Amino acid sequence: MAKSYGVAGVVVSFLARRVFLRGRRLSSDELELLAQYRALTENDQVAMRYLIGAMKSVSRF
Repeated sequence: MAKSYGVAGVVVSFLARRVFLRGRRLSSDELELLAQYRALTENDQVAMRYLIGAMKSVSRF
């Protein structure tokens, strides 16, 4: 379950980053998720971007 939270956290951080660029302040949870993503190695960040892209392509929402 911890791994799924980690993946979900990265997804939320990407969404939060987009909102942040529009000028909205991030919540403390969003800031924490963003910090966790930034703590990953560069290779892991690339892997997460591919994973999120794959999740978006199969999502029904």
